[in-house]
Amino acid sequence: MMQGFLSKDDMIEGKLLNALVSYFTHENDKLGLDISDIHIETTCKILLYGNEVIDSSLWQISEKTMLDEYVKEDVGIIDYLHLISTELRKQLGQYSTPANIVRYILKSIKYNLSGDILYKKLIDPACGSGAFLAEAVRMYLHSLKKTGIPIYKWYPMVISAVSGIDIDLKSCFFARLNLAMLLAPAVLEYVERHGIETLSPLPIYCADTLQLVASEVKGRGLFYSQQNLTLKEQFDFIVGNPPYFKMKDLSDELKNAFSDSIYGHPNAYGLFIHAGIGMLKEKGRLGFIVPRSMLSGLYFKNLRSLIENRSTVREIVYLSERKDVFDNVLQGTMILAIERNKHRKKTVDVSFAQSLRDKAIPDSTVNIESNKLIQRLNGTTVWFVADSQEIYDIIDRIIRKHPLLSSDEINCRAKTGQIVWNRVKSLLTTKTEKNTLPLVWATDIGKFAFSFNKMGSARPCYLKVDSKTENLIVKGSCIFVQRVTADEQPSRIVACIAEEFHAKQEKGYFVENHLNIIQPMHGNASADLYFILGILNSEVVEFFFRAMNGNTQVSATELNLLPMPSGRYESDISKAARAIQKNCSDNIRSKLISGINELVAKAYGLNKREFEFINKFLIGRRRNAA
Repeated sequence: MMQGFLSKDDMIEGKLLNALVSYFTHENDKLGLDISDIHIETTCKILLYGNEVIDSSLWQISEKTMLDEYVKEDVGIIDYLHLISTELRKQLGQYSTPANIVRYILKSIKYNLSGDILYKKLIDPACGSGAFLAEAVRMYLHSLKKTGIPIYKWYPMVISAVSGIDIDLKSCFFARLNLAMLLAPAVLEYVERHGIETLSPLPIYCADTLQLVASEVKGRGLFYSQQNLTLKEQFDFIVGNPPYFKMKDLSDELKNAFSDSIYGHPNAYGLFIHAGIGMLKEKGRLGFIVPRSMLSGLYFKNLRSLIENRSTVREIVYLSERKDVFDNVLQGTMILAIERNKHRKKTVDVSFAQSLRDKAIPDSTVNIESNKLIQRLNGTTVWFVADSQEIYDIIDRIIRKHPLLSSDEINCRAKTGQIVWNRVKSLLTTKTEKNTLPLVWATDIGKFAFSFNKMGSARPCYLKVDSKTENLIVKGSCIFVQRVTADEQPSRIVACIAEEFHAKQEKGYFVENHLNIIQPMHGNASADLYFILGILNSEVVEFFFRAMNGNTQVSATELNLLPMPSGRYESDISKAARAIQKNCSDNIRSKLISGINELVAKAYGLNKREFEFINKFLIGRRRNAA
């Protein structure tokens, strides 16, 4: 008798076990087998529990039965995420993966009916309810059927080829339930021929994958149900939707195991990519859906370096739509497929998919040289994702010919505002008082527009100077840049200079942390700040930044990596930026903005055709985002 079974009818666990037993009984009759009811019940317990104890007393469910899903022709997996709170789901970083993404990822790593998958091994290291595993098993069963292998041999072959790990016991239960439903005929045929005594549990392990990998790196043995579980270089395919959350207070063991990919605050999905690469055999492939933040974010620079050094990027699918990928999550995501291969492939498939509501993803694909995807800027790499060769050609020209914002030639550096309002809440006030200085908020900043205290009394715009804040004072002129913008907005770069404001603030001012500021690094800037402002707010930089940036933040790091043109157009661009900043009439302003965009294109050395291409590209992106 399995310890995990609760016989109370009002427990969801008991209901699901009873439903599975009924399903297996029906399949047993349909197949004409003669397995006893007690053996069917024991078989189902082995499949659902292995040797684990499950306490489902706190599970809640409103559906009459979750197994009704299996009467549909297009069978979906049975999910469990609606059984837990949204807050716990966020803590675990768990979200259901849409079926079309699951299928596409398997396709991207060549796990398909035409591939040689029967004697290769696949694992999902954060398997959740088993979406990827269920689809992989469906394909595996089709392959078994095509090759004519007898059905009584299927079950041991499946469990030697497909496995999953998850830290959450509940998700493991549902993953096993999903696989048990798919494998019912194969399991029953196996039990009929070999007896229940030889039936092995499904290879769904309730464990911490990252800790298992770290323990193996350290040389400790890994055991699960009295069996040695080896992960390093064991798998031909790794798939999944790893959890997304910042990991705090990493143990020394985890820090040591993943030190090559960690920089700053590690995110769980980055460690899962690192772990996955180590789990691949030579020429093995990994396919994950991950946040786009890893394309250029500072905290992922070591992860990008590890991927570049230990594997080959084979495909990236940029999912343009953020709202409908995961329920109740606004997250920019992409599909990443990589191969562990000493002999590097020189090209990468890069694709865009606008909407997940359409089954056919991606919408467009370009095969480009890997050194155009992976660009080295000031000692670090940034991955540029675009959907045409012409975009890559323009990006390449911009990068090759012009110094970066933080270079000696420009002599400016961007940094993030240092005032986190809720940490200094007691020092905030709506009126100027003794020992207070103005606090500039992100809402004060527009494109070529500044309006101090734009929110009025709704938001305190002065901050007291004391021992906590005196070292955070900013002095002198600067460029303000919005730090939090999204693909859906018309402009990702929103910047201005508050000339009159700066002139009045001899003692300085404060800047909240949803803004970046750009100032000379030492002495005077080599370039006029208005020239830099004109460049930042231009369509060329908007185009460049959208290909460079993968998240909803305009980080100071990315600003510092922006190429800045210099030369004979600097004076004209500065003059136009000053005129726009003075809040002239809409008609004049529109003409000046149009003129500055043409000047910036010329400053970057782009021809008329390339400039027109950039305009059409941005019009299309804005239309799709609307």
